[in-house]
Amino acid sequence: MTRKQKLVLGADCGGTNLKLALIEPSGAILYSKRVPVNFTEAPQKVICGIGKEFKKFLKESRVSEILGIGMGIAGDVDQQKGIVRFSPNLNWKQVPLKQILSKEFPYPLLIENDANCAAWGAYCLDAKKDCKNLICLTLGTGIGGGIILNGKLFRGSRGSAGEIGHMTIEYRGRPCKCGNFGCTESMIGAWGLIQTAQDGLKKGLAPILKKILSKSKGIELNPETIEEAAAQGDGYCRQIWDEAGEILGCTLSNLVNLFNPDRIILCGGVSKARSWILKPALHTLAMRAFKTPLVSLRVSISQYDEKLGVVGAGLLFWE
Repeated sequence: MTRKQKLVLGADCGGTNLKLALIEPSGAILYSKRVPVNFTEAPQKVICGIGKEFKKFLKESRVSEILGIGMGIAGDVDQQKGIVRFSPNLNWKQVPLKQILSKEFPYPLLIENDANCAAWGAYCLDAKKDCKNLICLTLGTGIGGGIILNGKLFRGSRGSAGEIGHMTIEYRGRPCKCGNFGCTESMIGAWGLIQTAQDGLKKGLAPILKKILSKSKGIELNPETIEEAAAQGDGYCRQIWDEAGEILGCTLSNLVNLFNPDRIILCGGVSKARSWILKPALHTLAMRAFKTPLVSLRVSISQYDEKLGVVGAGLLFWE
């Protein structure tokens, strides 16, 4: 078997972008690319477009043969059938992703939840040498989660385990896109943070954030601008991060008490706020979690953030 034939195409399909990479068995990336995806179109059209991007990517990389494709996508995924049962952020329900994509791209295909892929990537790249039990939280547009127990990805009885973002943290809280109320995602996912910031802007409570947004029409309200306003002294934006950290800390304490992991790894865009969210999160975690599992626990932000999902998707193909 040649070196080319040992490669797997890893794909990480997020809410706005598709990351593609040729993955070696070691997890090394031979060639990679990011392309935009418009999920407002019908699922069939989106998937056919993804298949075309796969073909274009292989042509550009000058690789003629691959073993197959490992693909991560947001939502409740039936890994056996390759069906996206429900994806709140993509607005997909019962979409036969594998069936449609196989017609466009005739290679063996693994479909997996994107946070599970990120968790496997975090385990293989960040932690495999020193732990067997790991939880990964993807803090992005939504909040995803993946659980590694005894060195194996834990999927649950029907493949839906790890929906950490949809743990109910506040019983009568904000409506979530999943249909529930008070989910972690509804409060500290990017869209939840943006909604909280918008509420403050309407009430005149975030003057520095308002000033930042008024500088140019191209500046968007997102976690980065909320972080910038907090750094410039906006009290309301600092409160947003303090409360987000406390909510994250509550979520982490539940996970620690339930699973007693060796490590918790955070990744995704919201995690880039680092100390703004991590400091109150760790403080809350220390207050709320049982002391015994805290003794050996390590909480960190992944150093491989941008490639966890795509590498994890590729490496899961071999599993």
